[in-house]
Amino acid sequence: MSITFRKLTEPAELQMLAALEGAVWNTKEVIPYHMTITVAKFGGLFLGAFDQDQMIGFLYSFPGYTHAEPHLCSHMLGFLPAYRKQGLGMQMKWRQREEALTLGYKKITWTYDPLETVNGILNIVKLGGIVRTYLPDCYGELNDEFNQGLPTDRFLVEWFLESGRVNCRHPGPAPSPKQLEHAPEALHYELVEGVPRPLSTQLNLESPVLLVPVPAHFQEVKKADMDTARAWRQMTRDIFQTYLERGYTVTHLVRDQDIVRYVLDKQPLTAILGDSARS
Repeated sequence: MSITFRKLTEPAELQMLAALEGAVWNTKEVIPYHMTITVAKFGGLFLGAFDQDQMIGFLYSFPGYTHAEPHLCSHMLGFLPAYRKQGLGMQMKWRQREEALTLGYKKITWTYDPLETVNGILNIVKLGGIVRTYLPDCYGELNDEFNQGLPTDRFLVEWFLESGRVNCRHPGPAPSPKQLEHAPEALHYELVEGVPRPLSTQLNLESPVLLVPVPAHFQEVKKADMDTARAWRQMTRDIFQTYLERGYTVTHLVRDQDIVRYVLDKQPLTAILGDSARS
C-alpha cells in the first residue's frame, strides 16, 4: 500500500472533504464546501491522503491570531477506519509543517483531550509540541463515543515549527528526559482490578519538574466505571490548571503499562524549545 499526501487546492478535491469527513466521524454534520473553499483562498491549508485515486484521510486547518501573532489552527485530522494506526497521522503532520512554513507560518496550534494519551504521545513526544494552556469544557457537551458523559477538557498544543525541539524530532522522537528519577508526582492513584483510580492531588509542589500520572487507556476506564472517569477528569483538571498557571509547561510523556506520566517542566520557553523561538 502506497499512500501519497498533497495539498488540496482544486474545487473538486475540496468538495470531496465533506463526504470524507462524514465517513471518518460517522456524522452528517460536516463543514460545508462554501466554507472550505473560502478558507483555502485566504490562508487556510487542506491536505489529503490518497490511496491511488481515493482520498482516505484529510487535514483541515485555518488561519488564527493570538496575542498579536498569526498562526495556523489545525482543526481536524482523520482517516478512514481501515487506514488508522499505521503512522499516517504523523506523516500528515510533518507534511503540514512543510506546507505551513511555505505559507509563512511559524507556529501551528491544535487541541486534544489530555486523557487520550495516544494523542499525547504523537503531539508532544513524536512531533515536539508543547502545552501551556488548559481549556476546560472546550466544546461543551458532545455525544460521540469518545466524549459522551464527560466535560470536553482540552490541552492547547503549540507547535513551534522552526524550533530546535521540533527539528530534532523530524528523524524520530527525542529520548526521554534524564531528570525524572526524583521528580514528585502531583497525583496519587491505585490500581483496582486493573483499573487505575485517582486518590488525591498535590497542588503545592515546587519542584522544577513534576509528573502527572493519567490512565494509559482512558476509554477502558470509562467502560469500567464512569464515576472513576469523572474523577480523573476533575482531578487532572485541577492539577493542570494550577501548574500551567504557575508557569509550568507540558514537555513529555513517559509510558507504562497502565499509566502514562505527563512531564511538567518549569523552564523559560527558549530553553524548552532549544533556541530563541518567539512565544
